Amino acid sequence: MHDWRRLVRERLPGAESALVDELAEHLEDHYREQLSGVGEQEAYRCTLSELNEIYPLRRSERMPKERRLRIGDDLWRDFRFALRTMRKNPLFVLFVVLTLALGIGANTTVFTVINTLILNPLPVHDPGRLAAIGIEGLRSGPPKPLSYADLEDYRNKNQVFSSVAGYTSPRVVTLQAAGGTERVFCELATADYFSTLGLNPVRGGFFTPDEKRFVAVLNYGTWQGRFGGAADIVGRTLRLNNEVFTVVGVAPEHFIGVNGIMGPDVWVPAALTEELLPNEMQNALHDREKGIFQGIGRLKPGVSRAEAQANLTTIASALARAYPATNENRTVAVRSIGDVLFAGANTGGSAVVFAGAMLLIVVGVVLLIACSNVANLLMARAAARRQEMAVRLAMGASRRRLVRQLLTESVLLGVLSGAVGLLMGYAGLQLLFGMLPSASNFIVPKFDATVFIFALLVSLSTGFVFGIIPALKATREDVGETLKEEARTTGRGRKRVTLGNSLLVGQVAFSFLLLMTAALFLRSIQRAYNIDPGFQTAHLATFMTNPGQAGYGKAQTKAFYKDARERVMRLPAVASASWSSNLPLWGRTVNGLQVEGREQTPKVEKISSILSTVDLDYFETAGVTIDRGRGFTNLDQEKSSPVAIVNEKVAHDFWPGGDALGKRIQLPGDKQMRQIVGVARNASYTSWAEPPQFCVYVPLEQNYSDAMTMYVRSKGDPKDLLLPVPREIQAAAPQILVSGARTGEELVNGGLFQARIGVTLLGVFGLLALGLASIGLYGILAYSVNQRKREIGLRMALGAAQGSVLRLILKQGMSLVLTGIAIGLAASLFVDRLLSGMLYGVSSSDPVSVFGAVALLVGVALVACYLPARWASRVDPLVALREG
Repeated sequence: MHDWRRLVRERLPGAESALVDELAEHLEDHYREQLSGVGEQEAYRCTLSELNEIYPLRRSERMPKERRLRIGDDLWRDFRFALRTMRKNPLFVLFVVLTLALGIGANTTVFTVINTLILNPLPVHDPGRLAAIGIEGLRSGPPKPLSYADLEDYRNKNQVFSSVAGYTSPRVVTLQAAGGTERVFCELATADYFSTLGLNPVRGGFFTPDEKRFVAVLNYGTWQGRFGGAADIVGRTLRLNNEVFTVVGVAPEHFIGVNGIMGPDVWVPAALTEELLPNEMQNALHDREKGIFQGIGRLKPGVSRAEAQANLTTIASALARAYPATNENRTVAVRSIGDVLFAGANTGGSAVVFAGAMLLIVVGVVLLIACSNVANLLMARAAARRQEMAVRLAMGASRRRLVRQLLTESVLLGVLSGAVGLLMGYAGLQLLFGMLPSASNFIVPKFDATVFIFALLVSLSTGFVFGIIPALKATREDVGETLKEEARTTGRGRKRVTLGNSLLVGQVAFSFLLLMTAALFLRSIQRAYNIDPGFQTAHLATFMTNPGQAGYGKAQTKAFYKDARERVMRLPAVASASWSSNLPLWGRTVNGLQVEGREQTPKVEKISSILSTVDLDYFETAGVTIDRGRGFTNLDQEKSSPVAIVNEKVAHDFWPGGDALGKRIQLPGDKQMRQIVGVARNASYTSWAEPPQFCVYVPLEQNYSDAMTMYVRSKGDPKDLLLPVPREIQAAAPQILVSGARTGEELVNGGLFQARIGVTLLGVFGLLALGLASIGLYGILAYSVNQRKREIGLRMALGAAQGSVLRLILKQGMSLVLTGIAIGLAASLFVDRLLSGMLYGVSSSDPVSVFGAVALLVGVALVACYLPARWASRVDPLVALREG
């Protein structure tokens, strides 16, 4: 038997006998605990080592040969002790690490998205000096594209930019290869596009000044995906729309253009616009009416955007005087590049920033819930270590030293959780980006050093946050009382639970808010699917074609449309088929609609309208109802009197009572007025459940288009048409690529894609928060029951029934839950303002969503409360009184 009393006396020569006995007993218990895993000598060595390292002698009583340890040595000792403590409690460590890793992983996933889309959206040199240049619109939003001629004037005459370039939105072109044809996205860019952005190629080079050769630059992902990262890619040829292009370079990794999350597979010189897209871009390099190029400029050093705006406004005024027919009242806008970055994704930069901020707040709340759970657990564990802390304080350890030791343990747990959270975050990132439509040119998530630094900072902060309060509470004990008191005291247990209860109430409130928000968006999507878009999606399938890209002329294209439609109509499963220039929810807008009898407005205020070129039977096939008048017939030929069908919005806004039949309108580019022969119901043309907007339909025979979408209405399941219809279309013209085969259901899902992603994320994070809050509820009740074991045993010894004990514990737990729900309901009043404009046909105080969230939360909480309550009701009174 080792003489622990002697060792204590050496360090505390003036201590009372009772205190020496308590300390010696503690050391003996520690020694026996070590003895269960190692030999006698090793156990004694470990105990003595911890006595010397962690229970330091008073400075005045240290042996002369000892020197004050440096801070680094102390931290190393704290680290070693923390590791030993963690090895003794593997289940505790596993629970803490998994709990925190879920919160850190969620934060890492969302931060990576923010890092990719918001913090570093453009992997270019000094993006802060870039500015977007375009035509100022009537409403807030990104500037509209410029004509090529205007872009050239701004580039040559400005005094504020070191360089100015232009680029188009991605255009669909046909890539002909040995294995067949496929659809790719092509962006037309001026020769100084890459140099303006400050980019360097990873292979070959970029366009040269005044580039007019048939050359192309590949997207890095396209090079890796379609060409296997071939080292000899430079010099290879591509056939795009029957034109042969030579690859001269590969763009840097992660750069996909300046059009948002979806970039091109290939860039070609803007000078080849009319050759690559002869029908769509006819005279595009000279006609100032054709605004297809978004401008981008690099500001000179010391020049602000305001100064650039003033300079370009002066140039715009000069252009208006020089070209009044096209540029009168046309104003130029110089904006931050972020304002136009996501315009290609049908969303604005501010919306992306707002969504990112909201998601970061949500996952931050989830992490706080995880931290509060672990803090509760550490406080419960600190209660069990009260004697240990008292012994350390009695043997000379300062409170600062003990707080540092406990924080070392918690920070180490935080770092371990961060490592696991990084793996979870990476997995969540793959899952999240896997939900995006498959395309090689979607943006690649930047899981880079910034993300690792973020995860490290979150891990260290998390370790400090959940560790500081338990550490301060654990070292605040009165040494004498702690060493003399019994291991458990009911009154003290209740005091320790108070802070845990407060944290738990906050967890429940946050969980309720997340669940209610997720329920609101889920209900919103359910309502959205029931919204009438103005066309019938059931039994509908669509197929995209572009005969012009296959080199077809006008006569060949018209013959192809007729032959392909007749072939498809002969399929037994087809009820009807027709052609349209617009895909559902992807309508094309034209600017300059003229209404007979209405005073012509300035150019900047020209009427914008959706223009849809359609074939016979389109309205029956698409399920668009004609309320008045007629549809198009075989009499509406190219040489016949021009006709049009307008929607209700046009009819009611321009003619009293909507009496539009027989009235006339003129479309931009038309030489004659068109007579209105029908009025169709309003529909959703560019987004789901959008406000009504103008739409004009014209017959295909009178408005030739070399790119059309076939609408097919099936007699049964439209999925059965996805293979035979393209086969019949290509039987009519093997050279024409058929792409984008989709059912009406898939079209609706695409229109609601962003909302569905939001619901999925909120649902996942809401359930995660609910699970963490439930675990916390279970933990604090289990701890409370353990602290009140003696009280419960006494109650039962005095005759209390199991049912009454069960109700007592359930009441304690559910009172916390109901308090949290009440706070959450009060907080939801402030959330209403944020959600009111983001829901389809559902109020932000929708009772079904609120009661649904309450029911789910209460149900899960009842289970979490019942388990410790059931255990408490089955306590043996004699055992409880003896142990208490």
